[in-house]
Amino acid sequence: MDTAQQLSAACPVCESTDTRQAHVRSAFWHNDRLVVIEDVPALVCNTCGEQFYDDATVYMIDRMRQNGFPPDDAVRELRVPVFSCSKVASSGKTASSEMSSEMSM
Repeated sequence: MDTAQQLSAACPVCESTDTRQAHVRSAFWHNDRLVVIEDVPALVCNTCGEQFYDDATVYMIDRMRQNGFPPDDAVRELRVPVFSCSKVASSGKTASSEMSSEMSM
């Protein structure tokens, strides 16, 4: 990204032009797998924190997606816990009852 593009890029969320160039981490679903891409060149809005990409970066991510994120290309793996709302719902506790009991303490 050149400096002129960085200074003139307006945030798509808040329309601020106060952005900075950074390398970020993004997570994507590919079929039934969650994949993480690190070192993604992005513009980050200093006002609201939104991260957005230029066309070259979007093209690079699309190419990775088209290749199917082969496991052999991964630089490392992350272990991610999975939670379920149905487990909480089946316990008979609701958010409002938990909040009431916490407030009475």
